[in-house]
Parts: sequence; structure tokens; C-alpha cells
Amino acid sequence: MADPRDLEKILTALPMSRRLLLKRAALLGATVPVVGTLLAACEDDDTDDDVVDDIDDDEPAVDTDDDVDDDEPVDDTDDDEPADDADDVADDDRYGGEIVILGHHEIESLSPDDRGPTVHWAMITNIHDGLVAIDWHYEIEHELAHDYEVTDDGMEYTFHLEEGVMFHDGEEFTAEDCVYNFEFHMDEDNATVLGGDYTAIDSVEAVDDYTFVVNMAETDASFLRRAAKNEIVAAHHHEEIGEDNYKSDPIGTGPFYVEDYSPAEFCRLAAFEDHWRGRPYADYLTEEIIPEGSVRTLQLQTGEAHSIVWPPVIDDDLELEEDPDFDSYVVPTLSLNHFPLNNQHEVLSDVAVRQAMLYATDRDQVIDDVFLGAATKATANLAPTLEPFYNPDVKEYPYDPEMAEEVLEEAGWELNGNGIRERDGVECHFVCTAITGDEARLPEAEVVQQYLAAVGIDMEIQEAPLATIQEGQREGTIDASLYNWTYGGTDGEPDGTATLHSTARNNWNLWENDRVDELLNLGLLEVDEDERVPIYHEIQELVAEEAPMLFMMYWDWFQHWSVNVQGRPDTDDLLSTGSTLIRYIRDFYLVED
Repeated sequence: MADPRDLEKILTALPMSRRLLLKRAALLGATVPVVGTLLAACEDDDTDDDVVDDIDDDEPAVDTDDDVDDDEPVDDTDDDEPADDADDVADDDRYGGEIVILGHHEIESLSPDDRGPTVHWAMITNIHDGLVAIDWHYEIEHELAHDYEVTDDGMEYTFHLEEGVMFHDGEEFTAEDCVYNFEFHMDEDNATVLGGDYTAIDSVEAVDDYTFVVNMAETDASFLRRAAKNEIVAAHHHEEIGEDNYKSDPIGTGPFYVEDYSPAEFCRLAAFEDHWRGRPYADYLTEEIIPEGSVRTLQLQTGEAHSIVWPPVIDDDLELEEDPDFDSYVVPTLSLNHFPLNNQHEVLSDVAVRQAMLYATDRDQVIDDVFLGAATKATANLAPTLEPFYNPDVKEYPYDPEMAEEVLEEAGWELNGNGIRERDGVECHFVCTAITGDEARLPEAEVVQQYLAAVGIDMEIQEAPLATIQEGQREGTIDASLYNWTYGGTDGEPDGTATLHSTARNNWNLWENDRVDELLNLGLLEVDEDERVPIYHEIQELVAEEAPMLFMMYWDWFQHWSVNVQGRPDTDDLLSTGSTLIRYIRDFYLVED
């Protein structure tokens, strides 16, 4: 029997009701005295966790449009059509209940411009729709635009919009909303994160309520997978309250709307009865913030949650993969696990230091020891799975601490009496600010810290919230961090302008390379894939040579779903990361044990 004191620590890791406490206690084998003590302690805080269905069953759901793209996920039941009226909804046992997913850090924003962190995106993608979307095979599918046309020269896009699409506040979506969204991001004064997706556009216009035209200033091979995919906000609402207020008060056309929101704790969405595709099956979709990976795993195992936005530690991932109560999606990622490095820092600005860090770190051993082999070593900014754009013939950095020391010494970094290298009175020291409570990557930082110390590089580890880190990176006040982000590859598009271009708002490394800027521009101008390949190959060569970041690996991405959540695709029918499926929760439904 486990020590009661240890059980108490686990059982009180999060606030809970009597019902949830009893569930966890049973799972952990707590004794009656322990449970009694804990129940007495929470008597005053007892709440009823049962979901209250406040959906108006008299409100008819909207029919789906017959023109919805065939790539849309299809439920594995006989009746794939949404309910046509309230009676059908009441009779269809797929409707109802609450799907709960778990994130690992605060949901700072619900605006599409802040969708980069997966915990943000999980809610944003269910609140909003885009003109088009990218499915789990990296194929373009229709959303708010049921059709589109592109001129032969790629200089004009015409989008034909779905009619009768409603925003959550009852206003109709029209082409004017598209004009507002595009022009907002096109305006450099707004300095939006997504602004780089719109730089090739000359003008936009609403021909009529349901026809939206984009006129390009130059061709942009990424346009459909970037700007056209970005989520649409309600123009009348956004214009009235502004971007800062919109972050906590969004209105979109998505299958769910915001019912309750506490950034550090949870975001609860309710089914939008008038969604243009038809009412989603679940009454509610809630993302709860649980920083501790072990507690996220526990909540899955007890049935308190159905899936996770961010995986726990690898040991738990492998355990859940073998658990018959879950279906696990395991897909190689395109997001680079890396240490972003401030290339304007007095130490990290030296390419010799950055190269030495790569030589000094046994990345293969980190993959084996910290991630139990569930990752692929990175060679530059693009993942090996992104064929044909991945370039295997770049400068490599095998584990070679002697080479690391040689590179440092040639650059004038000599060991001082403290065992730290020094040049011109400046110690080879920097601070790595990791995400607070990041159980998956903090062990990685600690191992790398030891590797670097062995060659005289002093990396201090601190912690802070992701939003604080990224604000500091943009301002140049953060030396380094550790997280996963794409430098090209998102949705199968190799362009890395958003993070590699010297002017990009998300240039986390503050790296400036004129040739890379030139190549990024050329890559967007070239629409022929065969002609694009050598452009992105050269970018990888330059990234590998200059090492603006400490590129580590590409994780195998685990996403676990309770078998009680049905309507999901087969596990062998997935190419992009499992988190992509969160966008299709509108088609998922709950079944009894």
C-alpha cells in the first residue's frame, strides 16, 4: 500500500469536488481514513461537477451545405448528416455531453493573431473558421469559401463564399468581413504576428456579399496555406473593441462560442446552434490548464478528460499508447525542438559559440535518455518528413566535445579559473529561460546544461511563462529559451518567413542574414515545386552553417483520445500531428462506457 502522505500530495494537486476526489482516491488505492480526512477538508468547497445542459432544444440546427468539400472528416455511423430540427437532435444520441481536453500553460489569447501556441490554437480554431483549411493529409479543403479560382499567373484569387453563415452574435458573415480581416493584417501599423502572410497582396475587394477578390502585388506560393487559411473575426465586433480586447472577447463563425474563460485555468466553449455546417455534437468543449504532466495523465485515466493538447512526459505517453482505453496518434512532427538563441547577445552573437554548443551536445543521447528514442535528430530548420524540401546534405555536428573546445579556442574563448571560458573580460555565460513547469523539456535543458559546462559554456536555467519569454525574445531581453516551433513546414509549406526573415515579428533568434531574406522572398515568388526545392535546400545549408538556434530534434507527437470519443479518423489515416484533429471536434461525439 502506498504511503498515505504521498497519496495526499497527489490527491490535492488540484482543487476538486468530492466526486472527483473519490474517483482519484479509488484509482490510487487510498485507504478509508485518508479519504475521510480529505473529504472533511474539502467539505466547505464542495461543488457539483455534473454538466448542466443549457442548450435550447427548441432551436433548430442549420442544415449542412451540400457543397462542403469531400475531404471533410466523416463519422463512422450510418447517419452522417447533422440534425435538421430540434426533434432530430433530441432523438440522436450522439448529441450532448462535454469534451474536455488538457493544456499545459495559460491561454493568454483567443485571437487568431496569437494562435501560435497549441493551447491557444485549440480554442481559436473551434471559435473561428477560415476561407480554406488544411486537413490531416496537408490537403486544402473548403471552409467559408465553398469554391475559389486562381488566375493562371497567380495574381488574382476569387473566393466564392458560403451564404447564410452567421457569427456567434447573429450577424451574417459577408465578403466585407474578409476585406476587414485582410486589410487589418496588411496594415503595417497594426504590427500583427500574421502580417507576414499578407505582404504579397496589393489590394482586396468585396465584389458582392458573397464574392471576395484578392489582387496580388506579386505571386505568393504560400498564399492559400497561409493568408487564406487564417481565421476570420467578426469585423463589426473587432473594429468596435480593438485587438487587445478581442483577445478575451472573440466572435467568430466556428462551431463553438466562448461561454466562460479564465486564462490561467480554463476556457469553456458551448455549441453554436446556428453553425453553417450544423450544430456540433458535443454541448461543450472545455480546455483545462494542467501544468503537471503527471496530473494530465491521471485525469485521462480517471475519465475526467478525453484528450490532451500537449503530451505529458514520454513515459506516460508510452503507457497511454498501450492502454486499451485510448486511441493514440503518433506522428513525426514538423515543429523543431530547439533552444532559440539571441543572436544579438554579447556571447551568443558569436557563431563559434553557437557551433561549439552543437558539437558539445550529444543530441542522440538526449533523444534516447530524455525522450526514450521517440524523436529524430534535427540537421537544420526543416524536418526529414518534409519531402522533397528537406536537405540531408548540410553541415553536420556530431557529438565531439574536443572539436567544441577547438572551435572555442580558435575564436579566443579561453578557460578562466572558474572553469568558464572568457574573452576580453566577458564570460561565456547566458541564461536559458524555459517555460514554467515544462516537465517534458526541463530535463532536456538540464542535460544540455551539463554538456555545455563540460566545454566551459555556462548556461543558467530560469523559468517564466511563455508569453513573458516571447515578449522578451522580441525585445532582445531574453538570452535563450527552449520550446518547439516551426521554421518552415507548417501545413506542408516549406516557407519559414515568419520565423527566419530578419524583419519577422516571430524572429525568435533575432538572426539577420541577407541571403536568407533573399531566398525566402524567392521561395514565395516561385510557384513550381521543382524550382522551389533548391531554394529551401540552400536556406537549410545557411541555417546549418550559422546555427542561429541550437536545433535539437523533431519529436514523435503523441495525442491520446479516450475511446469514448467517437467520430475520429482511423489511427493509420493521419499524416500531420495529432493535434490537427482538434479542429474536427465538431464531428466528434461521446459514447457511454
